[in-house]
Amino acid sequence: MSDDRKIDDYLKALARSLRVLPERDRDDIVAEIRAHLEHRAGEGKLADAMKALGGPETCARAFIEEIKIQSAFADGGPTKTFGALLALASARVTATAGLFFSGIFYILAAAFVFIGFYEMVAPETVGLWSDPAHGSFFFGTMDDPPSPTARELLGRWLVPVAAALAVLFFVFAQWLTKLFLRLMMRKGRPGAI
Repeated sequence: MSDDRKIDDYLKALARSLRVLPERDRDDIVAEIRAHLEHRAGEGKLADAMKALGGPETCARAFIEEIKIQSAFADGGPTKTFGALLALASARVTATAGLFFSGIFYILAAAFVFIGFYEMVAPETVGLWSDPAHGSFFFGTMDDPPSPTARELLGRWLVPVAAALAVLFFVFAQWLTKLFLRLMMRKGRPGAI
């Protein structure tokens, strides 16, 4: 089979695998890969170039992942960035780690929102409790104080403290999400040309 035929077959399969992308992006990627393969064919290294790119499906998946990462990073919203990590978590260890660590901080942010609202509804069951008899502290919700000597330290100040902590954890979670997306962007796609 001639080099031109091999290139055309590869590019047709690549275009099919890229069908989830807008036509303009798909055409740009196919043109980029065509130029690369034709250049390498001129050097007599077409087989090496195709091996480095991987199969058309593998090459397409790498481009699709890269576009998801770039789109999420450019948008910057928590839904888009966290969604990109979630979508890529099964394929990339970095995305899985990012999903895990940022997820912890998103959950903490949600917990502090809950604690702040719960303080407004049932203030006697929520707080920062100090127990001098046992030398311990407890933050959160409970039906009864931890012991008869325990006392609540924040009172109604718990609402702004919980709100501030919720914002802090949310911002940190978003920063972590972007950090992991940035790490994935630096790694580049497999078989990058």
